[in-house]
Amino acid sequence: MAGLDAWVRVVRPKFWLAGIPSIILGTTIAWCYSKTFNLTYFLPTFFGVIFAMVGCYTFNEYFDFKSGVDLAVRSNDITPFNAGSRVLPEGLIKPPHILRVGVVFWVFAFITGVYLTSIRGILILILALTGFLTGAFYTTPPFKWAYRGLGETLIGLTYGPLITFGSCYVQLPNPPLEPTLLSSLIPGVLIAAVIWINQFPDYYADRKAGKRNLVVRIGKEKSVKVYSLLLTTPYLITVLGVLFRFLPATTLPMLGTIPLAYKNIALTKKHYDKPRKLIPALKGTILLFISTTLLLSAGYILRGILPA
Repeated sequence: MAGLDAWVRVVRPKFWLAGIPSIILGTTIAWCYSKTFNLTYFLPTFFGVIFAMVGCYTFNEYFDFKSGVDLAVRSNDITPFNAGSRVLPEGLIKPPHILRVGVVFWVFAFITGVYLTSIRGILILILALTGFLTGAFYTTPPFKWAYRGLGETLIGLTYGPLITFGSCYVQLPNPPLEPTLLSSLIPGVLIAAVIWINQFPDYYADRKAGKRNLVVRIGKEKSVKVYSLLLTTPYLITVLGVLFRFLPATTLPMLGTIPLAYKNIALTKKHYDKPRKLIPALKGTILLFISTTLLLSAGYILRGILPA
């Protein structure tokens, strides 16, 4: 029987941070404009997203192994942020067991979605089913979004607008559309950047196994330019949003993460073809996503506290 450590590697608790900041952002936007917070709505939202993420990770683990991607990764290309958890290539868990666990967690996510739908209406079910289609089929046949060059965009939309808007809507059935949707693009673009740069170390394995994501399709050198654009876009969104009064001025402190974005871009330009030396940028992109989204959330809390 597989040990607890192997299963922890599969469900990746550290990577749950990919969804949690967007939940917080949506919830704080709702609080800012309504001054209400319902814990009994927040907790199912929180755990529903966690269940869905675990379902994604386990399915990706299984189908990337079956397609040969994880087996094709060169030892020098493996970092703590790419190539899966390695439990299947190492033979620590049998593949069908991981698939079954994935199905169980997707069932949990579905039950949570149905519960929230009973409280807030059919729109929640639509959002949940959209998340299932984008997440569960990221590497799963017949869609295999990540193999068709659609994975980065769909993950960005799911972990940005979908989770942020859904978390806001659960708390506030009539959310302010402009600030909610515009703000949701920021974590969406940044999580897409996380996926994007994580594909650099996997480049040769993905190409060999036919996983034709966008980095494989356009090559590493051009992908560095796209990565730079992804990291600068959130600041442009924020500044223009504040100037045109779509976003409150209290969101501007998120510009404080610009030095981290600059450092990540510089590291990537220098080490894009050296996976081990790219590790600080891989880690830094995750930190940028988390810190920027949380600072944006703090901006909405501040706007809610200050007098109108």
